[in-house]
Amino acid sequence: MPNRGTNRVDEKSLYDAILDDISVGRLIGGQRLKISELADRYGVSASPIRETLRQMQGEGFVEIHQNRGAIVKQADASTIQNIFEILQLLEPYFVRWFAEHAQPNMVDEVAEAQERIRACTGQGLPKFRKLDAAFHGLICKHHYNSVAAETWRKLRNALNVHSAPLRISPTRLKHIQEEHDGLVAAFRAGDPEKAETVIRKHVEGSFVQMSQQMRALKL
Repeated sequence: MPNRGTNRVDEKSLYDAILDDISVGRLIGGQRLKISELADRYGVSASPIRETLRQMQGEGFVEIHQNRGAIVKQADASTIQNIFEILQLLEPYFVRWFAEHAQPNMVDEVAEAQERIRACTGQGLPKFRKLDAAFHGLICKHHYNSVAAETWRKLRNALNVHSAPLRISPTRLKHIQEEHDGLVAAFRAGDPEKAETVIRKHVEGSFVQMSQQMRALKL
């Protein structure tokens, strides 16, 4: 593990810094997490590292074993399936409400997020995944149900982390763009039925893509 000597935890929490390194593949599934190396990497003492790893163990990102210490949890097909089963319930809930209640400036925000995704072609999957999560985050950002929104946020975080070793095919990337465009069009038209149809196809397409890869990798 490289000695980065960064001050990144001054800009965001230690939890977010470690999670970000897992989600972009700097820390990979099965990798041992040594307390001293992490403390040096993030410029903190050992105590907050231990506390953060315990929190991440509770959320399923890290495993802590008595003899081996902490390791990054290896994603498996059942984890991905569980996440998607809940997203298949939450995503239509949010997009229907957004299509019915979003003001024009809120739709404009979503459309601008889609343009940022379109412009990031060739900049790598970690960048794409962050922008994609931001696109969907804008849809639930204004929803009155903050508990549902927080549940979605945690699930989406988990999905980004567990999908770090997976690729997205050019065909799937093209379909994602088309489905995002379909959502924006449905929002502008105030059409919740169309928005729900698009998001169901969107979530199912992502699930199929990830499941196929995980089976191929025998995860």
